[in-house]
Amino acid sequence: MKRAHPPMAWRPLAGALALAASTGAWAQVSADPTRLSLEELMAIEVSSAAKKPQALSDTATALHVITREDMRRAGVTNIPEALRLAPGVQVSRIDASRYAITIRGFASRYAGKLLVLQDGRTLFSPLFNGTFWEAQDLILDDVERIEVIRGPGGTMWGANAVNGVINIITRAAKDTQGTLVQVQAGNEESGLALRHGGTLGESRHFRAWAKLGHHDALTTTDGAPAHDALLQKRAGFRLDLQPGAADRLTVQGDVQETRADVIELDTQLSQPGVHFSPDTQTERGANLLLRWEREVHADHHLHLQAFVDRVEGRSQALDVQVDTLDLEFQQRLRLNPTHELTWGAGWRHIRDKTRGSLTIAMDPAGARRDVYNAFVQDEMQLRPDLRLTVGSKFEHNDVTGLETQPSVRLHWQATPTDTFWASMARAVETPSRATLNSQINYAVLPGMSVPFPPFSLPPTVVGLRGNPDMVSQELVSRELGYRGLFGHHLSVDLTVFHHSYDHLVSLGAASVVPGVPYGEATYRFNNLLRGHAYGAELASTWQVNPRWRLSGSLSTLRMKLTPYPGGTGDSAFGPTGASPTHMWQLHSLHDLGHNMELDAHLYRNGALPDLKVPAYTRLDLRLGWRVRPGLELSLTGRNLLQRRHGEFVAEDLQASEIPRSWLLRSHWRF
Repeated sequence: MKRAHPPMAWRPLAGALALAASTGAWAQVSADPTRLSLEELMAIEVSSAAKKPQALSDTATALHVITREDMRRAGVTNIPEALRLAPGVQVSRIDASRYAITIRGFASRYAGKLLVLQDGRTLFSPLFNGTFWEAQDLILDDVERIEVIRGPGGTMWGANAVNGVINIITRAAKDTQGTLVQVQAGNEESGLALRHGGTLGESRHFRAWAKLGHHDALTTTDGAPAHDALLQKRAGFRLDLQPGAADRLTVQGDVQETRADVIELDTQLSQPGVHFSPDTQTERGANLLLRWEREVHADHHLHLQAFVDRVEGRSQALDVQVDTLDLEFQQRLRLNPTHELTWGAGWRHIRDKTRGSLTIAMDPAGARRDVYNAFVQDEMQLRPDLRLTVGSKFEHNDVTGLETQPSVRLHWQATPTDTFWASMARAVETPSRATLNSQINYAVLPGMSVPFPPFSLPPTVVGLRGNPDMVSQELVSRELGYRGLFGHHLSVDLTVFHHSYDHLVSLGAASVVPGVPYGEATYRFNNLLRGHAYGAELASTWQVNPRWRLSGSLSTLRMKLTPYPGGTGDSAFGPTGASPTHMWQLHSLHDLGHNMELDAHLYRNGALPDLKVPAYTRLDLRLGWRVRPGLELSLTGRNLLQRRHGEFVAEDLQASEIPRSWLLRSHWRF
């Protein structure tokens, strides 16, 4: 079978390009800006909490910002690895390309309670509910920041923003002028990225980019190479125009192709038991986004956005094509000195086509879905130090009808450096095509021969069936938070939360139906599960001296789920024991002088008892050297404490173990 990696000549080429970059004489652009001070970090501009620009300290939600500088100093090469830097985010690697990423529990490759967006375009799959991280990629230098909301965001972002929202925000084209060449080579990864930005006249900026990345196969539990190599190709553009003093227009898009080896579930009548076989999954996609903004005046803002997206996936188990068309309008205006109103409306049309197998199929094979929404939010300044925000999303879909997602948030600026906030919100996860219409077979029980009277029983296929009567999973969240600065050297961010869930997806009792050529023993999806989750998330940063910064976080989570009569005792997607009860991390960023940087990143994830994955501690070290303005070399070592370790066990594919690795990178701007 053809494997998903390029010729071996690629690695010497990558090393040669890195060497050439280090000896080039064209670098003219100055180095990246220095790190923000703690005061500047608290005042950093965010937009995901209220769909408007505001300071981080003004948000009444648990929000963390991963900056471009954070990603550079961590030496990460993709978005999933960058998300490890956020407190309370569980990032569990399954194999070379696939991840289970979640916030506040229900960890699964199909983490349907976490909404992921890039520049307002949803990356969330309506077919299975979740984000296929192996198909997401971009040049990290083009990312302005990643805003991570822990907790519900349904009032602003709609369905599936239940336990959190991840919003990847890319840089304006005017901030990426000139040419960028990035080369990386290591014992597992290699890649090349090119970007060029320029102007098309006054107030017209553009960038065009392309990226090629390859990841070797990881290892199995016995140390042998796994069948999970990855090859990614992606190219895109962004055009920013300013047709008038009050108008801004953005057009952007990209195309991508991903080839990822996998050992996946493969149900065959001739293979009793649970059977996995090698495959190479291919995904291709393209998208185009148009955004227009008008600043009528300082207290009146208009926003209109549209995007189209196509994703095609091919594998031995299931071929899919999903087309999405999305339109969104928003207006923000100040009614009087104490009231700011934000409202909007939107429509999303989703169409899919599938071709299945005995392992998995959809019935019907194709479907269309329309989602209409409107939201309103009123921000009221009760007094100079106290602000109340109330609002709700009203969303109608073809399956569960009208869904409301209200929230109320209170923000108290107790002192210039101390902020307290509280919130209560409702959010929903709507049923996916898989829970409604899937036919998933995951095991075969062998047939039997009976000697007297002589006859044979055919094999029995064990599987899951969708349920067209599914309803939305519901969350009611209560949160309390504090942010504060202690002098100029220490910051603290604390959140405590209690989540109440209802109508969670579980499995009913099995029903056995004899048949020819095989019988069926099937479990059906239902909503007969409820429960609670509570915990705390603490993050802190200490500026030890002008050249040395320490930061870290600690998060805890407790969950208890209870079935209704006829349900099972745990979630069908992400059981309680698939998320650790404790996670912590510690980061040290040290400027050594002479343009040298030494960074250490220590992560601790607790055990996952339901998956029989033990706790692990991970250490990454990075040594960076700014050779000259515009040119940087770095060497990163990952997973240095262990020869290899496992992080997750998936439902439908064989997981790999993550070995110790190193990576040399060259970053050249001119």
